[in-house]
Amino acid sequence: MDISIDPRLSEAARLGNIDAFYALIQEDSYMLDRIDQIPFVHTPLHIAAHEGQIHFAMEMMNLKPSFARKLNRDGFSPMHLALRNGQIKLVLRLLKTDKDLVRVKGREGMTPLHYVVTMGNSNMIIQLLEACPECIEDVTVLNETALHLALKNDQIEAFNLLIGWLQKNRRKGAFVLEKKVLNWKDNDDNTVLHIAASKGLHQELELVLDSFLSFNIDVKAKNSHGLTALEIIQNVQRQAVTSAEDDSTATKIKRLKKKVQKYEELCIWLARARANMSAEMLNATLVVTALVITAIYQTSISPPGGVWQADNINSSTSDPLFPTSNNVTLHFLEEKSEDKFISKHLMGEESRKAGTTILTPFVYFDFWLLNSLTFVLSIFFTKIILSDFPPFLLAPLYFLGISYFLSMAILAPSAILSKVNIFYMGCFVLVPYLVMLAGALRVSKSTNYKELINLRKALRGGRNAGIAERFNWLQSFM
Repeated sequence: MDISIDPRLSEAARLGNIDAFYALIQEDSYMLDRIDQIPFVHTPLHIAAHEGQIHFAMEMMNLKPSFARKLNRDGFSPMHLALRNGQIKLVLRLLKTDKDLVRVKGREGMTPLHYVVTMGNSNMIIQLLEACPECIEDVTVLNETALHLALKNDQIEAFNLLIGWLQKNRRKGAFVLEKKVLNWKDNDDNTVLHIAASKGLHQELELVLDSFLSFNIDVKAKNSHGLTALEIIQNVQRQAVTSAEDDSTATKIKRLKKKVQKYEELCIWLARARANMSAEMLNATLVVTALVITAIYQTSISPPGGVWQADNINSSTSDPLFPTSNNVTLHFLEEKSEDKFISKHLMGEESRKAGTTILTPFVYFDFWLLNSLTFVLSIFFTKIILSDFPPFLLAPLYFLGISYFLSMAILAPSAILSKVNIFYMGCFVLVPYLVMLAGALRVSKSTNYKELINLRKALRGGRNAGIAERFNWLQSFM
């Protein structure tokens, strides 16, 4: 098959002559279709992109959008050619027509973003990232990301720009994207940490380590030579032993061999139960738990039977079934005289103060116990259902729990029961601090944390990594 195109069409594209182009179409209506069937061809759009003929290029995009994704025999798309020849306006017009053109891979898997990164064109980097944020995930045939290419081509400003964009990205999936890109390995298993370390770019290394997810960066990752970034900095020369177990793998093996504890069985069971629930079932369960939480909280505001409207110290009664005091009807489950001693001993003596429930201590305790169990379990199930969400989004449930036990403390008919509620309210207050403390202990004992601290010290000539940086584990809870 003749892969050349009509010289008159090439000339029309070079000059941006749309009238001449349509004159050729009148002679041969299938001209563009035949070109489109050729796998690698220098289309009229390639020619227009090379020459910066915006009007003609947009006409081609309108008639044959597929031309924009075709590679010529040199392995370049129209956008690649426009970038190589500095046709920035045409690139922006192509980008506005189809943002995914940024992800078209040309020669050696290079995308337009990869190309502008190697050139160090900061303005175009921003334009491409804003148009198509996903393009930062694309890799070359050598498994290099845009960050790898920036460092390997000594485009430090471009690298700093890409890191800054990752750290300030607020789009959906930003956490996952940042972790993925910063830990990505090229064909030699080098992450951006390895490359920056090998080039002595300590400032850029610190910039990466100051990432929002610093403790999700695998600082213990080894390249094909068996070296971590820290070992490269310290000029530790050693050969990689391919048969040696990686520390992280050895840790996993050790953990899997350990006997499953009771609390782990519960966690595994809950995780499996959640995984087997459909999206519809999860939504329905979430609605039910929300309704239960609302109903239970309402009872802490309006308990059954109501509350005392005024202090009622005198317990004289006139009706044995419905005893009254100061013309106020008491609860019909008033303890018999033989039970009052036990009630006062275990639950405390009724205060009958204004604002407290008219329920007797025993009845209130039963009511409180059932309500509190239901309330706490509903919050627990809600937390499991929303386990994929950031913990801070569950803050309203946390404050609702505190409010519930405070309200039940105010309603309590005796001082002892009020103190019980205050105790559980205090437990609710301490929950996030205990979770953060457990997280801090877990992080501080991890080998990745120790490597991170040692790497920071190496970057600063052995000086302390800083107290504030030792508490960066708080970021892991965001």
